[in-house]
Amino acid sequence: MTEELLKYLLVTLLVLFAFIPVTLNALKRRRENPPPMAAHDRKLYRLWRSDPEAYQRQYGQLDEQYSEAQKKKGDDSKA
Repeated sequence: MTEELLKYLLVTLLVLFAFIPVTLNALKRRRENPPPMAAHDRKLYRLWRSDPEAYQRQYGQLDEQYSEAQKKKGDDSKA
């Protein structure tokens, strides 16, 4: 009986060891708030994650224009 219990314990530990880091990483990414363009483009998201300052230098102005266009689009649809 103890040998079987030990096997279950090892399997449980293996499952926890495999899934806890993945789950924590997913929860951490869910809380992130990437810029609008980076939220829709994998390449830009990776740049934003690795070097936010470089992303801001290259795409900051475009993000502002994108946000303004989305706000304008939302205002036009309400009218």
